[in-house]
Amino acid sequence: MKYFIRICLLIFVLFVAVHVTVTRISEKKKGNQNDVFSEKPTTETETAVSESETETETEETTEELSTLETTETTETTETTETTETTETTETTEQKKTTEAVTEAANLHMQPVKKTNEGETYIFVGDSRYVQMESYAEDDDTFICENGVGYRFLSSHMDEIVSLADADTKIVIGLGVNDVLSGTRKYKELLFDLADRTDAQVYYMLINPVDDELCAENGYAITNEDIDNFNITIQSELVGSGIKIIDVNSYLKAVGFTSRDGLHYNASTSQSVYVYIKEQLLSY
Repeated sequence: MKYFIRICLLIFVLFVAVHVTVTRISEKKKGNQNDVFSEKPTTETETAVSESETETETEETTEELSTLETTETTETTETTETTETTETTETTEQKKTTEAVTEAANLHMQPVKKTNEGETYIFVGDSRYVQMESYAEDDDTFICENGVGYRFLSSHMDEIVSLADADTKIVIGLGVNDVLSGTRKYKELLFDLADRTDAQVYYMLINPVDDELCAENGYAITNEDIDNFNITIQSELVGSGIKIIDVNSYLKAVGFTSRDGLHYNASTSQSVYVYIKEQLLSY
């Protein structure tokens, strides 16, 4: 009987133990399932938010790139338009300059028409005048020689005076060969000539050179030297009655051609002669 009771108690204890164990296992499974179900919505929400943020960032980046491309396109267009405008302006200005130079050159290449009957002209100069002498007319007298300067003028003073009268216009075109010696001796000789004759005396400012060609051909003269000389002598002749003929500015405006930097070609020499004659007839 005692054994029977013990066995029953043992069975009851085992039953209770099994029941408790099964209950705990069941509760644990339910807990795991709840954790899974509670975590899944959170994961989907976070994923949706992340995707939304990614799409927003992508859209913003696309908009920035689009704006940048638009800005670059606008700047490129504006730069192109500016360049085209500048090129058009430069082309127009170059065309106008070319037309002006051509018109001036054509004007001064026309045959000289004398309006002052009875006047005679004496040209005193260096190699540049030797080149012009081939265009001399019947009422022109050329006293010129290659490589000369103020000494040549001094030695021919009596001849010049003897050929001149009140209807004569004397043009002195010397100075390029002794430009570095200064203006004092030329000023003295010009004043002396004007005092000794009733003719109108003109001094032609020294004409320009081609600096690069002069250097290549061994001529120690520059346009800076010429400009300094011209400015000085022009100021020294103010009020003397001696008139200035400025071919220098004319040639710089219309251009000139030189074979060696110092001596002009035929067309430039003729243009210089015609310009001088026009100035003599105008005043």
